[in-house]
Amino acid sequence: MGSWMNDSGFWVFAKMSGLTEVEALKSWTLLLLVLGGVSFLSTLAFATLLPLV
Repeated sequence: MGSWMNDSGFWVFAKMSGLTEVEALKSWTLLLLVLGGVSFLSTLAFATLLPLV
């Protein structure tokens, strides 16, 4: 689950960058996809390198 247009961070990003709602939504979605992918791959890497068991 990601944040969407009801997230205050989205509106801060949209208004401060001067983007329209559609442009901000497209770039925010891409940002969340990249962030999620990097987080997932980092978790897998650390779980492999530093197992807890």
